[in-house]
Amino acid sequence: MITCGWCGTHYPSWRSKCDSCGGPMPPKPGHELGTAPPAVPRPLPAGYEMRTRFFNFGVLLGLGFTLLPGFIVAVLITQGKWLPALFPLLFLLGGISLFKYGWGKAAGIIKAFRHGTAVAGKVAALNLDMTQSVNGRHPWRLVYHFTVDGHNHEGVVTSFDSTLADRRSGQPIWVLYNERDPNQNTLYPPMKYF
Repeated sequence: MITCGWCGTHYPSWRSKCDSCGGPMPPKPGHELGTAPPAVPRPLPAGYEMRTRFFNFGVLLGLGFTLLPGFIVAVLITQGKWLPALFPLLFLLGGISLFKYGWGKAAGIIKAFRHGTAVAGKVAALNLDMTQSVNGRHPWRLVYHFTVDGHNHEGVVTSFDSTLADRRSGQPIWVLYNERDPNQNTLYPPMKYF
């Protein structure tokens, strides 16, 4: 099963473009680099920015730890119970931090897609991520390396796309990175949909 990294649509066989969102699909596993990313500013398929910003671990967990403790803090304060409000206030502050982290990470990925510099990278490692599971399935974890101005950088994607299992160490891939902060990077086209 091949998954579109832009919208999550599944296909039984490889295709060059997603029928659902129109985004380009990653090249077939092998030793071909594939088509270079288009010139900036790059358009994003419909809905991709929203999914990237709102459906990531930091934002979702941050919202959970912000909304409920925030409600509890508000109720306790209105009842004049300042001391008991301190405990949920800690969760509220932690939730805000998680939300800001997730939102910032997503913003960096979106910026890399729209305006990032393209460079050829290579697959460094690939394995099943046994620390995570959805419906009894473990996602693939792909680590990639790329070089900017003589400095090595690393990125990681997690995906249930079974074609990741066919990729090998040393395989070339396109990486988009922000010039000001190469740690904000992503693969093009995205393989991540998790």
